[in-house]
Amino acid sequence: MTDSVTIAEWRLREITRSIFAAAGASPENAARVAAALVGSNLAGHDSHGVIRIPEYVAAMRSGELVPDASPEVAHETPVSAVVNGNWTFGRVSAAFATRLAVRKARESLLAAVGIVRCHHTGRIGEYAEMAAAEGIILIVMGGGLGNTRPLAAPHGGRRAVLGANPIALGFPTDGARPPVIVDFATTVIAGGKIQVARAAGTRLPTGAILDRDGRPSTDPNDFYNGGVILPFGGHKGYALALSVELLTAALIAPGTWAEEGHGGPVFGPSGHFLLAISPAVFGARDEYLRVVEETLARIKAVPPAAGFTEVQIPGEPEAQERERRSRDGIPIAPATWQAITSTAADLGVAT
Repeated sequence: MTDSVTIAEWRLREITRSIFAAAGASPENAARVAAALVGSNLAGHDSHGVIRIPEYVAAMRSGELVPDASPEVAHETPVSAVVNGNWTFGRVSAAFATRLAVRKARESLLAAVGIVRCHHTGRIGEYAEMAAAEGIILIVMGGGLGNTRPLAAPHGGRRAVLGANPIALGFPTDGARPPVIVDFATTVIAGGKIQVARAAGTRLPTGAILDRDGRPSTDPNDFYNGGVILPFGGHKGYALALSVELLTAALIAPGTWAEEGHGGPVFGPSGHFLLAISPAVFGARDEYLRVVEETLARIKAVPPAAGFTEVQIPGEPEAQERERRSRDGIPIAPATWQAITSTAADLGVAT
């Protein structure tokens, strides 16, 4: 594998913002998407970072994504809402929906928000982090693309019928520790991580995909040649993926909001489900924070097993990687950097 290119966070953010602005994004949308993409790289999730720039620009040019649109509330109650993303960047729509869910949870202790007409939202753990920073618990799920562009096979199957259907949960702490952030696809590996592996020329973990003939493979190219991703944990990951599908594609019914020419086969029929919870919903917020701290301290006190230096809380690896990459720069695979610089040059943006 060729050595990566290392780019300072501020420079990568400015390049990204300039690319989207040149491609037609509003100033607010360009800044938000640049912050979200580079933020994913900072957290160590390169699959949801700037590797997405060329495909977002292509989606803007095709009309699949409307770069200067703004999300809006389609209808709401005191404890619920449907956000219409108007086919703008999913990173914009999901941030808007998260802020709305947080506000409603503060006012009513609980809030459920659905997002429709929503393009790629990226790393959904970001929205759990946003809510946790505001002192609100948030559960986020994304799914629905199994209807038109499935990626994952059900347990025991060899044909794709589901999406990667990610789940994220964010739990605020008292501030002495990072918030607890749980964020994972219901598949062994997310589709974006296969994209990263192909760009970097590396193999996939054993047991992550099947090729088009239903045989196990570690070659990323086999996935793009008709292969499928497998659910993590066998029947358990499959059951979670199905649950996400029912809470997004069925409960929110994003397919009824679909419009020809927008969203494309992946995002046209997909949706997101957010459930925001105030820590005071069942009692005193201070008691919630006390028990959280007590629980995390008890877990951190466990001696590390062989091959480990410490027991980590979900969210700690991202916090540590964010600190490291903010200091040392963000590594970008050469193939990814080439695609970004080519897109920038085509738009007259200097890199």
